[in-house]
Amino acid sequence: MQEGDRLIADFHEQGLLLIDGPRNLVEGYFVRPDAMHPDVRTSFFHFALTELLKRNGLYTVHATALEYQGRGVLIPGYSGQGKTTSFLSLLRSGFRYLSDDYPLLRDRGTQMELLAFPMKIDVTDRTIEFFPELRHAAPGILQQGVYKKNFQAEDLYADSIGSSCTPAMILFPHVVDMPHSCLEPLPKSRALEALMPQGLLVYDQAIAQREFQMLSQLVQQVDCYRLHFGRDVLNLPKLITPLLEMRKSA
Repeated sequence: MQEGDRLIADFHEQGLLLIDGPRNLVEGYFVRPDAMHPDVRTSFFHFALTELLKRNGLYTVHATALEYQGRGVLIPGYSGQGKTTSFLSLLRSGFRYLSDDYPLLRDRGTQMELLAFPMKIDVTDRTIEFFPELRHAAPGILQQGVYKKNFQAEDLYADSIGSSCTPAMILFPHVVDMPHSCLEPLPKSRALEALMPQGLLVYDQAIAQREFQMLSQLVQQVDCYRLHFGRDVLNLPKLITPLLEMRKSA
């Protein structure tokens, strides 16, 4: 519920948060924090933090994000579309990790800036089967979350954490029963239409307008593709890396 510049988020029987934008202040309580899974407590913190950041010009979308030689790749999508699997295929090949779920975007005037928001990486059992380093991970690397297993990027991929960069590409994946993956260029209008549902809920009209402008600018700045993600999971870098290298040299 929005009350002026304050947002009251009532999570029914779990707790309540009061987010005061002008004061950059969050107050709240949990009903039974000791009974909550740590991932649930983290989600409360993440919600509050992203709401404060939006009020300070930093926005986020539901996407994985990586950096390659100063160029950023965003992979938005819902569960089951190949988002995390394609992300890990690139990460293990030398791309650097920015975020598994909610990277940060900032308008720098002439261009957008993609910022790291590294947290644990959530993986399903199906995704684990694609990657030998996950299948044979040492005890303790993979932790059980509420619904999925998770791990810290640096535990499996050395020097894998990236830094701020310029967004260069958005991939909208969907899994296909084909031997080889391929890319289909997306018109800017279709890319924006596909990206909009991946934004977080916005409760303030002024913030919603600024977020829409940010997403529109982002789409205009980057190359947008539909990724038809086939069975050649480990070969995805061979498809993506040359395009980023060409863009950098252009």
